[in-house]
Amino acid sequence: MIPGILLALVLGAPACQTITTDHIYGRDLARVLPVFRTLPEDQVVGLSPFPGQQRVFRPNELGRIAAANDLDEQFESSVCFSWPMSVPAVDKMRAAMQKTLAGRNAQIEFVEQSLAPAPPGEMTFAPSGLSGNSDGPVLWRGTVAYAENRIFTVWARVRVTVKEPRVVAVQSLHAGEEIRPEQIQLTMYEGPLLRESTYRALQDVVGLTPKNAIGNGQALTQSMLRQRNEVERGDLVKVLVQMQSAHVEAQGIAEESGRRGSVITVRNVRSGRKFRARIEDKDQVLVMPNGPTGLVVEEAGREASE
Repeated sequence: MIPGILLALVLGAPACQTITTDHIYGRDLARVLPVFRTLPEDQVVGLSPFPGQQRVFRPNELGRIAAANDLDEQFESSVCFSWPMSVPAVDKMRAAMQKTLAGRNAQIEFVEQSLAPAPPGEMTFAPSGLSGNSDGPVLWRGTVAYAENRIFTVWARVRVTVKEPRVVAVQSLHAGEEIRPEQIQLTMYEGPLLRESTYRALQDVVGLTPKNAIGNGQALTQSMLRQRNEVERGDLVKVLVQMQSAHVEAQGIAEESGRRGSVITVRNVRSGRKFRARIEDKDQVLVMPNGPTGLVVEEAGREASE
């Protein structure tokens, strides 16, 4: 049996009004208490609570809000606001997962899901939310975007399989070397969903360079590859030395990798001495002796032309 005082507290608890924004406004109070209809609709009177909690305006606080807005009113009861909450439906969670896996012939089997109520909003399950790769069920964490910029976490334990083409290496791929068409091929994969995004078209891979060595038969993921720099470490580069009275060309070996505009160290092929130069184009660098940018080390102009 519920003690009488507890029952009184339960029955006397204010019924909460729904809130779906970051703040509670004058219009929200006016929905419950008509005396506040004179408040500007967009006047902020408080922060909204975290989903699952309540924001209660006690009589004394309501009185202060009224007095601050030139309203002579006394209040005897409280006003409560909370988010509308519900346990996410499996169909909604599955639809969010299928949206992430569009075009991948995915089969999703639900084993378990979060039973914690969530606020209404757009649900997303990103691949990064997967706990790992497994033939068995894996935990997949997702989010619900609600209000202006808030995120609420949801989860499900699912078994996901995909059937899709994947690009694999048919030769050993070396770091920093552009991938050629004959080094890769397309194969059909059917199995567990992987956390890392794989390539599913040959044209998306040709011309990219591995960050590290990749073995024959290995599926290529986006974290393995990158766009080739204009200059890679070890490349033979054309060195242009720009001086007031002459324009000199030489050959050097890049000691560093970089994109256009980067300043890297280059070693003179003939003398072996090093200097700094700016990448101008593919396998081409520029040295400006005594220039304001300070691209050259001591005697670098002479070294580059030796």
